[in-house]
Amino acid sequence: MTEVREPTSVVEMAEMCRRAQPMVKYMEGVTQEDIDTAEDILAALEECDFYELDGSIGQAVDQVYEQTYGGKTTDDVILDVDCRLPSKVCAFWSPGSKMNFSKGPSGLPFMYLAIDDPNGSGQNIIYLISPYFGAMFVGSYRVGVERPLRISMETLNSDDADKQIHIMHVLTVSTICSLLNQPSFTKREPAGSRQERRAAKRSGSYATDAWHKISWNIGEAVKAKLTRDEPTRCMPLHYTRGHWRKAEEGWNNVEQRKDGLWYQWIEGYWSGHPAFGIKRSYHAPKLARAG
Repeated sequence: MTEVREPTSVVEMAEMCRRAQPMVKYMEGVTQEDIDTAEDILAALEECDFYELDGSIGQAVDQVYEQTYGGKTTDDVILDVDCRLPSKVCAFWSPGSKMNFSKGPSGLPFMYLAIDDPNGSGQNIIYLISPYFGAMFVGSYRVGVERPLRISMETLNSDDADKQIHIMHVLTVSTICSLLNQPSFTKREPAGSRQERRAAKRSGSYATDAWHKISWNIGEAVKAKLTRDEPTRCMPLHYTRGHWRKAEEGWNNVEQRKDGLWYQWIEGYWSGHPAFGIKRSYHAPKLARAG
């Protein structure tokens, strides 16, 4: 078996995946569909934005996933606009991301490739890609609609464990996007070294600005500027449940309650900053599984 090498940056991971796609046709048991998919993946990588997620962001993704989707069925899930893709084609990689197969090798590095359906369906199509196995379509999602998740027909006909894994991958991508689309949470800087980016540009026709390293925007210099006037800024990410707020007649979305006063309903929302941790809430959806 080929020795597994752990990439050191998203730039190296992208190059490893790019070089692997033409080799798919030589794999044992390969189908024409596999070859066509590899060609599509290769074309997608040429117009892709790549996001390297800091390890602490990877941990926050797991916790926000848990705090948002656990205990829900797929029929209960509605994804808001923050779950949209940050680019038409984008890849997400975090150091240490590994794929384990129930039948076959384990510990293979992978990254997510997400594509905004060019046919205009609104679906965000999700693949797992790796230099060590052929691209795997896991499913897709749409924002702002009921029953937003789709998984592959092959998986629909498999056992529940496989379905749960595919749903987990799709919702993980939506969670990553929901954090990246919060400018008050994260900052972006070029990923990889300048030499890696220049070499990748020469070999793979990538855009020069395609590489992003994502980290929390609260560093030591920023923390020093925080004051008591910004209490919510220093709080962990937490869920505030929906509640009534006193209002005036004539305001938008107001109702007169039994006490004769006017109230406005405030939907539940997330506040605080994940860099300071994530506070569990009994009022937030319990996150254990989605399925």
